[in-house]
Amino acid sequence: MKNTIRLLLLAWCLCGAGLSLPASAQTGFDFENIDTLLEDNMLDDTANRYASVMLSFFPERATRLGFASANSKLDDRSPRTAAQALSALRAVRENLKEVSPAQLSAAKRADRALLESALNADIWDLEQNRIENDPLYYAEAFDSVYDILLKQTSSAAKQRADLAARVNALPLTAAQAERNLVQPPTFLSQQAMEKAYYAYLAFDEVTEFLLAGAEDEISAAQVKRESQTAKRAIKRMFELFKRLSQEKDTQDFRLGEEKYARVLADRYQIDEKPAKLVKRLEKNFRAAQENLAAALEPFTLETAEEEITVVDDLNAQPTVQALPQEKKKKAKKGKFVPPSAQEFYTAARRLATAPAQTDLIAGLTQDANGLAAFFEQDGTLPAKKVSFSVKPMPAYYAYTLAYLFVPPYGNQVSPSTDFFLRLPAGNQLAKEEQLKRDFNAPTRKLLLSGELVPGRYYQTLAGANLSSPRRLYPSAATANGWSAYAQRLAKERGYIVTDEELLFLAWTEYRRAAAALADARLHSKKYSYTDAINFLVAENGFNQEEAESLLKGVSARPGEAVSFITGLEAVENVRAKYAKKLGKKFVPAQFHAMLLQAGNVPPAELEKEVARLYEKAERQAKQKSLF
Repeated sequence: MKNTIRLLLLAWCLCGAGLSLPASAQTGFDFENIDTLLEDNMLDDTANRYASVMLSFFPERATRLGFASANSKLDDRSPRTAAQALSALRAVRENLKEVSPAQLSAAKRADRALLESALNADIWDLEQNRIENDPLYYAEAFDSVYDILLKQTSSAAKQRADLAARVNALPLTAAQAERNLVQPPTFLSQQAMEKAYYAYLAFDEVTEFLLAGAEDEISAAQVKRESQTAKRAIKRMFELFKRLSQEKDTQDFRLGEEKYARVLADRYQIDEKPAKLVKRLEKNFRAAQENLAAALEPFTLETAEEEITVVDDLNAQPTVQALPQEKKKKAKKGKFVPPSAQEFYTAARRLATAPAQTDLIAGLTQDANGLAAFFEQDGTLPAKKVSFSVKPMPAYYAYTLAYLFVPPYGNQVSPSTDFFLRLPAGNQLAKEEQLKRDFNAPTRKLLLSGELVPGRYYQTLAGANLSSPRRLYPSAATANGWSAYAQRLAKERGYIVTDEELLFLAWTEYRRAAAALADARLHSKKYSYTDAINFLVAENGFNQEEAESLLKGVSARPGEAVSFITGLEAVENVRAKYAKKLGKKFVPAQFHAMLLQAGNVPPAELEKEVARLYEKAERQAKQKSLF
């Protein structure tokens, strides 16, 4: 079968199908190169089949891949459709098995690894029967409505038509949830209930957007009727999730070692056994504790008593009271005493101030452009023109997020990069407190470096010419690792430099390390949920609210917290290798250009890809020197 496909593809190529053979193949019929060309084309064909399955069965996902033809549909969450999708995905995986990595061109090998991981993750999701046991699967429909609302298109009328179609499909999603869900995990039901609650409260902004396109009173009345129907469907889902969250003896949301290992491997390309991974994450957490303790030192000499504002009523006048001095545990000589999260909270309350510039949108845009210039002049990054839009955060997301970065959707015809900010609301005091929390100076610098430049936005900008698999199915581990690395790079190059900024960076990494360790211990069933809460709150001093927020992410997205750690390690390991190999010839801007050209390939492929790109650059430099 495979040889037949090869012959057909060879005939297609030789008959002028628009593909150009390598020079050696054109002149001397180098069959090794022809085999590589044909194998590469087989991979492209498999990728196209995969995209077709997405379009046919998963329109919500297809929207995020940039296929606008899917924008008017929500997923059909029925057992029959799930069975058909599973069969189709397994057929694509069988096609992929026919593509030999050894015969692919070097660049395509990483593409194949990405396709394989994405396919395996999608198949695993379906095999877990999410239709019956995951209420968050139905709550994803709310996000999919906003996927259309967030991205402005060249045709406002088409955008509104697509949005209206998804809004009108919400009653079917509610009916399928009511029909299909069978005693899902209580904790996941609670999270789905929260999402439904926020979607219900914020739905008027969807209605207002649709009404803006109404041509007359008749069409406006129709929009209002359809919106009310959709809103009632959201309320039905809220009530369903609430009832499910109150049921006792429902199944455990934890995966267990075997399933957790599968998720780590397929979704994040992390191949370590959970038991070994836990030990490594314990060391990482210990290092993060030591780093936080060192960052706290400049603030331990300050007065132990501070004034804090206490507000019981946001409309009342604030009162002031003294914060009792915390008794620091005395360590035996030479013994390390881990810091408590409470020590950071105390210092942060004292240090955080509202930004002086009240126009957050203009200020952030200006800062990002300045930061890009800073890194370019510093010789750290290749020059890139910064261009993104900063917008007010939709209310649906503002209940839980301070900011949201939305890169272009995969193959989007008119790509746009958008950054949404939660703007302050309420009376003047409430606004000031929100600004102090969300956008104080150290937090703002971490946001800028991790999410914008040189973080996720800059990586997206530099990756505009990546292959289709790298745009559509990037490794989340490498993407998350780059974001974490970007913050460290900002510290290394002197952008994050003050004691206050270094403290907030140390806290970010400490929080990330704690979440990763809790993730691995929880899903490998070394921890119960109560154990995880105790680890965060009782042992390490996290506020209850923050601990619960961390564990919501851990339960909904197993492995994601761990992926930040493994992705960062992959990036730093490759850098350390080339810094040592090149010595004084190591140029940070050149190295980062190679990383950005590689894109978010699996962590295990990153070193190979960077090596390939360095070799390619050397060949081009030699060829240029000949002329």
